[in-house]
Amino acid sequence: MRLRIFDTTRLIILVCLLVGMGEKSLAQSPYDLGKNREWIFLGAGGTLSVAALILMENVDPLTIEEINRLDTGDINSFDRKAIEPFREARVGDGLLYASYVLPLTFLVHPDTKSDWRILGVMWGEVMLINLGLNGIVKSLALRTRPYVYDHETPLEKKTKAEARMSFYSGHTSAAAANCFFVATVFNDYMTNNKAKALVWAGAAIYPALIGYLRRDSGHHFRTDVYTGYCIGALVGYFVPRLHRNGTGRELSLYATSILGAAGVGFHFSF
Repeated sequence: MRLRIFDTTRLIILVCLLVGMGEKSLAQSPYDLGKNREWIFLGAGGTLSVAALILMENVDPLTIEEINRLDTGDINSFDRKAIEPFREARVGDGLLYASYVLPLTFLVHPDTKSDWRILGVMWGEVMLINLGLNGIVKSLALRTRPYVYDHETPLEKKTKAEARMSFYSGHTSAAAANCFFVATVFNDYMTNNKAKALVWAGAAIYPALIGYLRRDSGHHFRTDVYTGYCIGALVGYFVPRLHRNGTGRELSLYATSILGAAGVGFHFSF
């Protein structure tokens, strides 16, 4: 269960990357793919995702003694109200999985349809980076989920490793990344300002609803949801922004010498 988000997307990501890496941007496309830049994005995303999978697999569940020692007084007052008994969040799960279908709307718009391979590569990068970041932070933060503090939650739920992966919300983060990626892309192709406003409104509301459902079901604290929303939105927004034509075509790693001493530096050109 704890790796289900990775399992849901990794095959789709792989397909998008394989069919899209050889695609060159069209003249009218607002985006382009730079070979060096894509390898850096994909390398970073792939490294983060692999590291996240390894770390998540090695998270130890709470012992009964550790659960009995939990004190709600250790939770900040802002988050304390989120303590609820465990409830299945099927609606939130369904909305999350539906968000992965949103990029298919690119096949409806004639301009985005012609660039679907380029957009597929960018979406793959968004997912790899976002899921990798989320998995690593969850595995290092080891924040206990709200439902573990509630006495009505079955012990079998409390003693799963997933019960220690509250921070930050992967559902909210993944949905925000999907929604903001789609909204950013359509914003760059559309000319109708009213349509743009509707797309952005939907992109903002959709992951917020998922975050509310995750908090309401006892899976996450408020700060888990807010953090997940912000990080997912930033990744979904900036990956396509960094692929815009005219914003720079190189992301290069270079070696340099400073004051006669050898060193390694990073040069970003967007």
